[in-house]
Amino acid sequence: MASAGKVLVIDDEAVVCAGISRALVRHGYEVDTALEVPVAIEKVENQRYDVFLVDIMMPRMNGLALLERLRETQRNARAVVITGLGAAAHAIEAFRLGAFDFVTKPFTTDELLSATMRASTPAAETCAQQQVNPPSGTYRLGVHSWVRLVDRNLGTAGVHDCFQRTAGKFVSVDLPNEGDELVQGELCARIRVEAGGVYTVWSPISGRVVDVNLNVLQRPDLANLDPYGDGWFVQLFCDAFEDEARLLGAPT
Repeated sequence: MASAGKVLVIDDEAVVCAGISRALVRHGYEVDTALEVPVAIEKVENQRYDVFLVDIMMPRMNGLALLERLRETQRNARAVVITGLGAAAHAIEAFRLGAFDFVTKPFTTDELLSATMRASTPAAETCAQQQVNPPSGTYRLGVHSWVRLVDRNLGTAGVHDCFQRTAGKFVSVDLPNEGDELVQGELCARIRVEAGGVYTVWSPISGRVVDVNLNVLQRPDLANLDPYGDGWFVQLFCDAFEDEARLLGAPT
């Protein structure tokens, strides 16, 4: 059977590395592990990997240092960052350093597999070079989600075109309700795709939901066909738009 991809797991807990390895090997992946970032860097310099699963909080050097090294040595590799609950700020910084996705501890096997499978698709390797140009003024949370200011303190948010291409055709989208408060780097939406996977979309900005795209709830594939237009997800009232948008980097 052909390999689903080569994965390097970096976590300072041996039991976590072993558990992740077992789950991925059962699904056809070749898996290597490292308990320290310096060991991972040595492996990276001598081998090629398709996907990295990187715990941010590690002794001696954290996972962000590895992401910086990956930008220099294996630019086409996709890194899925592992963070603790409430560590959204670390995840946002990881996206700025080129992370493909992140999962939060404690995570389920399905969550881990979904992120790894999306990162190991053929489309994932080239999506950064084949992005659709969004409208001017669009801020992006990595290759995950986007937000654009449409009026004073009012932002429209949705899913990144790279996300929808690597996930596949959407068959259902669970969106927040009007009045819900979203937090930057935390849950915005859950998506089920035609192939059966379920994915989490992280919010690019904090704010109170003031409108939900009912058309996407009825026709989820609108987010595939027009992610920056008719396929938008929510509109939010954002008290700190400028401060949080600055964390996302320059807009288009």
